[in-house]
Amino acid sequence: MATTRTAFRTCPLCEATCGLELTVVDDRITKVRGDDEDVFSRGYLCPKGAAFGQLEHDPDRLRQPLVRRDGELVPVSWGEAFAEVDRRLPPIIQEHGPDAVAAYMGNPNVHNLAGGLYAKPFLKALGTRNVASASTVDQMPKHVS
Repeated sequence: MATTRTAFRTCPLCEATCGLELTVVDDRITKVRGDDEDVFSRGYLCPKGAAFGQLEHDPDRLRQPLVRRDGELVPVSWGEAFAEVDRRLPPIIQEHGPDAVAAYMGNPNVHNLAGGLYAKPFLKALGTRNVASASTVDQMPKHVS
């Protein structure tokens, strides 16, 4: 017999942090609604939030880090992924300088609480001036023309 429950979560897809009311059947999201009791969103739900269940269960969704080994992307643990970054990034910076590294700051990585809190110190620690965003990648030519 199927187990149905309601879970209340905060949507992680943008900075609005809307409240979600999720219907979960056997650990699968079957319905997404805005949480009427959420003090910020008051039941509002944008199209991204409404598609949250589809995103969660998309077969192409990355579910763990991948590292390229012998030309192939292989699944690894988070510890292995961070160890790989720690092994490979410092020599690049040491040989070519901090501006050999770039960061993309845009949706969704800076449109949540953690991104808002940690993006600036992360960039400072990297020491790079190379930061791209949706504006610089997609919109800057339009603004300049």
